[in-house]
Amino acid sequence: DLAFASVAELGHLLRSRQVSSVELTKLALDRLAKYDPLLKCVVTLTEDTALKQARQADEELAAGVNRGPLHGIPW
Repeated sequence: DLAFASVAELGHLLRSRQVSSVELTKLALDRLAKYDPLLKCVVTLTEDTALKQARQADEELAAGVNRGPLHGIPW
């Protein structure tokens, strides 16, 4: 399950285009919507910003720009 994959695994999946940053971000946002009422781990949820940054990361990775091991991974 992607939600429990390591950063290294996610980075490999992103760079080999098996998954996109947008997909990972949507997964993270869905999990926040599901679990935040119980965990209270989010102060301000910025879905639009997160998805915009994920699209940008996908475009950069597709163009060969790699900003490091966390590039494209939602946090």
